[in-house]
Amino acid sequence: MSNSFDGRVIVVSGGAQGIGGATVELLAGENATVVIADADLDAASIAARANGSNVVAEEVELRSVQSIEALVERIVDKFGKIDGLANVAAEYPSSPFLETTPEMFDLIEEVNLRGSFFLAQHVARAMIRTGTAGAIVNVASGAAHRPVRGQTAYSATKGGVVAMSRTMAQELAEHKIRVNVVSPGHTKSGTVLAKTSAEQLDAVARSLFARRWMEPEEVAAAIVLLLSDSARAMTGATVNVNLGDYMPH
Repeated sequence: MSNSFDGRVIVVSGGAQGIGGATVELLAGENATVVIADADLDAASIAARANGSNVVAEEVELRSVQSIEALVERIVDKFGKIDGLANVAAEYPSSPFLETTPEMFDLIEEVNLRGSFFLAQHVARAMIRTGTAGAIVNVASGAAHRPVRGQTAYSATKGGVVAMSRTMAQELAEHKIRVNVVSPGHTKSGTVLAKTSAEQLDAVARSLFARRWMEPEEVAAAIVLLLSDSARAMTGATVNVNLGDYMPH
């Protein structure tokens, strides 16, 4: 993939940490101009400084379409175009189905599904306006494909990400914009490590096909691949990155 990102502007939502942070690091290493779009501007700024002068931080609130629209306008004003989007940002508080509140459901849906939808929409509009043949990668989850206790609302939003991405791919193909999905399995993100004890991590690992968790960099590698010219024939695909833990028929 060397040099395939030279001169390209890639937006990474949720790029301050975890899978998004690893995606930023890999893209920066491939000479992309990377925009970290995150609700936590301080964390995004720290991540940007850590990854070099070709990485910048921008604040965005994915629950606000106005904030999303303003973000895309700022990026296009500054760089003249957007070549790619990694839609990584997500909320995933755990709650049993019978105890999930409307407020919790709204937060998860507004960020994971509605926010991803409108960020992709405004980025795609910018690509079309500037005549850019772009790529969008929406990040779903293994929870979109199989049941995960305590994640009913999260699963619903991530299943929606998979479904919407297929139609997006179909509608945007005429504009030379590719849309694919990366669906990660169990990954040691910062949020997971903060919520899970070492004993719990080990117990989960023993239940997995490969007997280990993935690192964020392993998921990020698939995202970067789908954004690159190496995947120029791929659109409408869901790539399961999970060490074999979920194998669809």
